[in-house]
Amino acid sequence: MDRVKTGIEGLDEMLNGGIPKNRHVTLYGGPGTGKTSFAFEYIYKGAQQGEAGVYISLEETAEDIISNMKTTFPMFEDVEKLINSKKMEIIKPDTLGLDGVAGILEDRILSNKIKRVVIDSLTIMKMTSGVDEYRPMLFEFLSLLRGLDCTSMTTLEASKINKETVEYDIEHFVMDGIINLYNLDRKDKRIRALEIFKLRGTNHSRDLVPFKVTPSGIKVYTGEKVF
Repeated sequence: MDRVKTGIEGLDEMLNGGIPKNRHVTLYGGPGTGKTSFAFEYIYKGAQQGEAGVYISLEETAEDIISNMKTTFPMFEDVEKLINSKKMEIIKPDTLGLDGVAGILEDRILSNKIKRVVIDSLTIMKMTSGVDEYRPMLFEFLSLLRGLDCTSMTTLEASKINKETVEYDIEHFVMDGIINLYNLDRKDKRIRALEIFKLRGTNHSRDLVPFKVTPSGIKVYTGEKVF
């Protein structure tokens, strides 16, 4: 099975070598759990390896994404160079619906040989589409991506951030993979942790492990216990 390495330290090990090619994974978590950081590093590390990627931001402007990520990851010194060379594109579309985003992605993927896609976030598209329309539109959207030979990572806001009370949304059933991200209480502080909730068609780690967002990238501490 061909796999796409995320480049995120420890995560590829948990994914048994990376995300299966042309599959679609969602980062699911509450505010402050690191969804945007994971998604950005996925695009960035791919661009460094010569795989062009596009980041669709439905909330923040491209300028804000770049500024925030340069602050988060000051060791990522070649961001502008990768953007100028079209290895990375960050786009804030005028439309927030699935149809509009799909059109932008199809155009960029075909014109720039895009292999990695990020959509931040599905929550915004769900809000603009309506519950009844969203599920069939999401199926159609994923079918389009599969036909375009790309591997995607999307973000999704969790309605509840507590691991014990997490509620499963449509995406938990529809997407190829789900990575749950948490901010967990440990005595007098919070610790970030993740688990691979599902990944179709391949074995993967089912451990709940801690991770940190460091200046040089995210580090997932495989084999370590959260508590």
